[in-house]
Parts: sequence; structure tokens; C-alpha cells
Amino acid sequence: MLVKNFSKVTQIFGRLRYVRSPYDFSIGIQQNYRMRSEGLRSLCILHPKEQQRQRQRSSNSSSSSRLLFTAAFSFNFLLGGSDEKDEEDTPEAKLINTIKRSILCIQNEQYDKAEQMLHLALRMAQDMQSFKGITYVYDLMANLAMEREQFRKAEKLFVDVMKRLMADGHSEDSPKILHISSKIAHMSQLQGELEKSFQGFTWTLQRLGKLVQSMPEDNDILELYGLTKNWFGQLLMKQGKYDEARKLFKEALDILIGVYGTLNDASVTILNNISVAYVNVIYPFYINMLSIKFIYFCQLEQYAEAKETLLQALAVAKDLKDAAQEGIIQANLGLVFLREGLLKEAEKFCKLAWKTGKKQENADAIEQAEYCLNEIKSSMKN
Repeated sequence: MLVKNFSKVTQIFGRLRYVRSPYDFSIGIQQNYRMRSEGLRSLCILHPKEQQRQRQRSSNSSSSSRLLFTAAFSFNFLLGGSDEKDEEDTPEAKLINTIKRSILCIQNEQYDKAEQMLHLALRMAQDMQSFKGITYVYDLMANLAMEREQFRKAEKLFVDVMKRLMADGHSEDSPKILHISSKIAHMSQLQGELEKSFQGFTWTLQRLGKLVQSMPEDNDILELYGLTKNWFGQLLMKQGKYDEARKLFKEALDILIGVYGTLNDASVTILNNISVAYVNVIYPFYINMLSIKFIYFCQLEQYAEAKETLLQALAVAKDLKDAAQEGIIQANLGLVFLREGLLKEAEKFCKLAWKTGKKQENADAIEQAEYCLNEIKSSMKN
């Protein structure tokens, strides 16, 4: 779903109050020229954890969900590629079943129980002296820590996994290594370690780009490439590099549509990110050489692009029957219409968002819609 509580412009447009949580980052709609005073709240961005819960509720969920919580491996290494049926009393079968139960606990958000199961699985793998089994369990533990926002713990576990992979013969260019590298860079961004995150994404994308060139039909690599570009775009927005971020988001969107088609929840997420980049466009170098009127029309063009992008996201969300994301997108559309001064359209979408949020018990959609409706009331008084 879309992350709430981006910056609120409380008095003069351009005066921002940033509100951040580990998954949230504030992207204010910015102006470099004087306009009339009005309150404006920025658009919302998709929140990874809530987005995962929505995917679990949706029968039309795409394969993109695998990358938000997944190990870099499969069970194949434990089975050794054998087609033989598992015997319940074999150590391998017991280990696999324990891991499966831990994953089921994670899907049900029973994180404490999942961690207990994974520690049991780790002891079983150690008793079996299964090097790859131990590595696999460590990787699951790292992903669980990342899901619980225990980022320091997750990074330490991921580093241990990378060391074990390299000891097992994997190079720096291995997809498994790059998979983990991308996640570490993303966690660094979420913790505010922007330079570390930037270096991590740059390093990872350079190597992923080479892999894509050599294996252009490998959907797993393409999927990781698209996800990493999207995450890197989020970092660039945090740094105020909206134009660069928008280009990355569009590249990520094209890649992921190529992997699993137009109707996927990743498209909803990235289209929304693109809209946020549009409404935050800045003219840093030639601002003083342009007339206020010309700049105003440039800004309106950006809003038009943002609306078109959000309407695309809304159409995909409707086709996916994902009402939770639909509510947030409706609220975002209302805010863009509000910025343009189209109060009736803004009110229409914000009321729709409020109704959708109430129906889905989506606090973020309700909050965003109520903010928009309050701003509409304030605008009518002025």
C-alpha cells in the first residue's frame, strides 16, 4: 500500500515538515516561485509491509511479491534435485517441513513463532552438517529480521550469508550475492545511511546490468534488476533527485511489465512513485531566467502527467481488485486536483478514497482522504 505522512505544507507553499519512519520518506511538492498561500500534503508512497499484506489478501497477486520477502535460494539444494518423495522420518524431510512451517508463520505474521521454528531448523541443519542448509536458514532469518525492521540484525545475517556463499564458490557477480546486496542497500536507505545506500545500489546495478546483457531472458535476474531500480529511485527521491528517480522508476516499470505483464501489483507501486516524482519537479538552474507565468504552466504540465500516471495505477488496482491500494490512489488524485484548484474533482476523489478506506478499514487511505477534504474546506473559505 501507499506510505502515509509525507511532508505537509502548513502555511506558505514550499514550507515543508518532513515525517519519516523506517519505511516512509517525505517528498514534499516544492515551489521555487511565490504563489498564493495554501496547505498541501504530498502524495503517498507504497509501504512494503502493508503492501505485502494486501498481496496476501488478493487472489490476483503477481509474482513480484517474492522479492519483497524471499530467500535467495530454493528448496532444491536440500533435495539435491531428486524427484523422490520425501520420507517423513528422514532428517532432510524434517528440516524441510520445519522450514515450510516457519515460512507459513511468516506469511501469517506470527513472527515470534517463525523465529523459534527457524532456530530449530538451524539446529537441525547443524546436526546434519549441511553447509547449504545452514546457509539457507541464515538467509531466511535475515529476511525475517528485515521484515520486522530489525535492520542491523538483518544486515549482519545477510553478510554472514554472503560470506558462506562466497566460501561455497559464488563470485561477486552471482545473482544470489547481488540479491542480498540490493537488500542491504535498501535497508541502508531506510535507516538514513544515504551515501552507503547510494554506493550499494550503484555497485549492484552495474553488475546486474552486465548480467542482464549476458542473460536477457532470465526472468529472475530481470525481476531483481527492476526491483533494485525501483528501490534506487526511492533513494534518489529522498535525496531530492526527482527527475533521475522518475527515469529509474520508468525503467523499473518497463522491466517488470516485461517479466509478468501489465496487471501486477508492482506496476501500481511504481506508477504511484512516478507520480510523486512528477509533482516534486524542481527547476534549479534556470529558475531565475523564467517568468513566473511560464514556470506555473510547466508545473501544471507536471501535475497533468502525475494525474495520468495515477489514473493508470488506479486502473491496474481496479483490475487486480485491490481496493486497499485503490483508496490511497484516489486520495492522491484528489490532492493533485486540489493543487490545480479543481475543487470539485478533488472532493470527488477524496470522498471516494474515504469510502474505500472505510470499507477496507484502511487507516492510511482514511487519513489521507480526511486531510484532503479538510484542505478543500479551507480553500473554499479563502
